[in-house]
Amino acid sequence: MDWLLREFRLLVNKSIRIATRHDIRSRFRLAREAYADLSRDHAVYKQYIPSSFEVALGVLKARRRSLNHGRRSGAPYVQKLMLKAENQSYRLDRKTGCLQIPVRPREYITLRLTLSPWHKKFFDDERWKLGSLTIVPHKAIVILRRHEPHPVETRAAIGLDTNEETLDGVLAGAEGALLFTAQLGEIRRIQATHFLRRRKLARKKANDRRLTQRLLAREGHRERNRVRQKLHLASKQLVSLAARRKAVIVLEALKFTRTKDMPKTLNRRLSIWPWREIHRQIEYKAALQGVPVMKVNPGWTSKTCPVCGARRRDRVGEDFVCLKCDWEMDRQHNAGLNILKTALASNEALARAVLVQPDALRDDVVIPLCDVLQAGGFAKDEPSGVEPDELAPTNQPRDIRQSQIEVLLCNALSRPP
Repeated sequence: MDWLLREFRLLVNKSIRIATRHDIRSRFRLAREAYADLSRDHAVYKQYIPSSFEVALGVLKARRRSLNHGRRSGAPYVQKLMLKAENQSYRLDRKTGCLQIPVRPREYITLRLTLSPWHKKFFDDERWKLGSLTIVPHKAIVILRRHEPHPVETRAAIGLDTNEETLDGVLAGAEGALLFTAQLGEIRRIQATHFLRRRKLARKKANDRRLTQRLLAREGHRERNRVRQKLHLASKQLVSLAARRKAVIVLEALKFTRTKDMPKTLNRRLSIWPWREIHRQIEYKAALQGVPVMKVNPGWTSKTCPVCGARRRDRVGEDFVCLKCDWEMDRQHNAGLNILKTALASNEALARAVLVQPDALRDDVVIPLCDVLQAGGFAKDEPSGVEPDELAPTNQPRDIRQSQIEVLLCNALSRPP
């Protein structure tokens, strides 16, 4: 196995040099130029040569991206041992985890992969098909693929404002609208704790560079695992709510750039905040559930009045107060409402299915996402003052709690501004 990993790394580096020399950017041209020579010089399974072309072109694409951004980049090469094989190049028993990797014609390496219940959950599902295989020292990575289900017919919409500690949104549908908040699990505190640990380790082990790099890498690995676990919990709850309510998720098209006007500490904190990761998790989990995802421009969402459209040029505090129509709402939920309105304005079909009245949310209570999930989409449990017998129709029995919730929503929508 060690010899096979070294041979594949050599194939990739040779492919990089050939593609750089002839300015090749397509896999077809690289195969026409280098396949015959590499096949003659390396006695390996021939399917590994096209796989090495794919890895080499990916490395060169990353180098060109760095050069386009004005960063210096030398001649690229692959230093770590690796092997990449397509799904037709290996055999994997999905029941036992027995992996068979070809080395040469009629010569194989057999590995026994340890399958946990989490792995078996995907291997037992026939909808997941085997993709490419990547092997590095002490690790085998199997890619699973699945066809994206057809999007569900949307009946509601969720506008989300992404913040450091919470996801603040507005859930609107035919039944009404409410404000909710999804906690992100103290990510800011976790990142601050590990930042202080890394700075302390760098000062304490400043005389040993190799030990410092190993300790800092371990600390960064721990931080990423803790942050991703918190994000997975929040994104899973959010997508399950959207799937149950048949709602489209509206996210911000964020792009953070460093500015000299902000303090150095704030720039560092915002640059390491994982907003790309939380959006990535929401997008791929929503795709598996058939939930549509939209992205809109986040400009001026927290400083715009959703009722009259007036903007505030000065800095907004925790609450947004419109100086023109006296509209007042929490700044983050105000941004979520504007994001939702922007999505409805850009999609006519969604606007016909979802109606939002901002005045109905003026005095609404912010509800945690866990309470929204427990209440079946809406979590208003306050007594309405109406007797249960008056709520239930005469022709069919209904749930008393659900009827009270519907009456509360009707009252909120008919509330005068």
